Amino acid sequence: MTSVRFWLLATAALAPACLAQPAQAAVHRFHQDHVLGTSMDLVVVGADAQEAARALVAVRAEIHRLDKVLSGWRPDSELARLNASTAPMIVSEDLFRVIDRCEQLRQDCGGAFSARMGKVEAIWRGAARSGAAVDTRAVGRAARTADQARVVLDPHTRSIDRDGVEFAVDALAKGYIVDAALEAAGRAAPGASGMMLDIGGDLRCRGASPDPSGWCVGLAKASDADNISLAQAVRVRNKAVATSGPGARDFKITGDGVSHTLAPASGRPADRRTVTVVADCAATADALATALSVTPTAEGLAMAERAGADGRIVEADGRLWTTAGWDGLLAPEIQSAQQAPPHLFRVAATANIAPWPVGFEVGIDYEIAYVPAGRYRPPFVVIWIADAQGHTVRTLYHLGNRPRRYLDSNYAWWNGFNADGNGLQKLDSVTRPSREPGRYTAMWDGKDDRGMPVGQGRYTINIEMTREHGGHSLQTIALDLGRAPASGSASGQGESGSASASYGRPAA
Repeated sequence: MTSVRFWLLATAALAPACLAQPAQAAVHRFHQDHVLGTSMDLVVVGADAQEAARALVAVRAEIHRLDKVLSGWRPDSELARLNASTAPMIVSEDLFRVIDRCEQLRQDCGGAFSARMGKVEAIWRGAARSGAAVDTRAVGRAARTADQARVVLDPHTRSIDRDGVEFAVDALAKGYIVDAALEAAGRAAPGASGMMLDIGGDLRCRGASPDPSGWCVGLAKASDADNISLAQAVRVRNKAVATSGPGARDFKITGDGVSHTLAPASGRPADRRTVTVVADCAATADALATALSVTPTAEGLAMAERAGADGRIVEADGRLWTTAGWDGLLAPEIQSAQQAPPHLFRVAATANIAPWPVGFEVGIDYEIAYVPAGRYRPPFVVIWIADAQGHTVRTLYHLGNRPRRYLDSNYAWWNGFNADGNGLQKLDSVTRPSREPGRYTAMWDGKDDRGMPVGQGRYTINIEMTREHGGHSLQTIALDLGRAPASGSASGQGESGSASASYGRPAA
């Protein structure tokens, strides 16, 4: 069996600073949207405001610098120039390091990881844009050609030569950028006792955390339904966490969504599984999460363990697989960072009311619409259920960064229970596939916010969206939930596309 060598891209600048910060250490949190096509969060512990601000400036500068080198989406990036060149090319140290690591990982993972998939990805993107079926024979030919191509890297001259290969390095590049930007922050703020940097769910932490027991990272549920609760949460120290799975980057082929993660051997989409990896650096976690998405489960988990990492795989049918060390990372006491405690809700009494038929649930299909705007930011979304008296029975979903700040932006929901938001539990971060404009599904299992079953009756599904520097929309679907199935719909408006809800037993 091939030995596995995973390369730690960080330097000694990220050695553990300390394991517990002094009492009442200052904690500075920064958030920025539109970073590498997603959002960024930085937490700085134990520094004064000026030093924390310097860390933020350093992070932004390093991300901007590396985006111009590694981006597969910018036509002016150094990677784009390399892919357009037919002759050997001398490249920067960063681009050489990333492609060199990608090629090494390709060997170490037995082909489960490959950055040679640029032409294969282009076929899938073209089909998604045109709405046509993908040419699977062309996909297979492109994958075989990439696998068999000659690629020569000269570390002395940093020269890269290859036969027709177009590199797509996203599966490692974002982690590489997280590692490098956190290093830059450490140099800019040497007095900080701890830091955490999260770019779109790929994150790395070092040193002291706001909670002495470690940095707490929530794992979003692996489901087609957007449930407010988290699947699990882990506590880590001086580690990185990355998640790969179905999300906004998936290809839409003839109306169906398929995974954007492609198996190098065939060029076809990976199974719709969600993979989370905890490793020493973000580049390794990022690459392993991709490799495990296309590797047989047992083989993939063994690969992670040989690399000194821990992992979790959730199959599309809900089956859960983990490495032997995964349970030691869990923080079972942590609940969703986005869920308010039950005492904040006015829950209707349901005693002496006929229960729902066994197996009945409400499926809610909704759309986050893309609104053309110069400063577009995805909206904050709340989906909640109200009873016949208008009282909030269940909040299914609240999506928005920094919930303490933005809870009241969805003012119809907020005013419904007239709460001040105190008592929200706080995770340091949540790792999940991205949520951008597109169609999604939520599910109501017939329970209220106390976890108690509700009875039959008339209920209203409310879908509220508010976009910063944008508009506000509220859709309502009233349903009589009794002994028979029922359905309803709402037309699109503003931030929302069309929505529908159906009550009954889910299709097998």
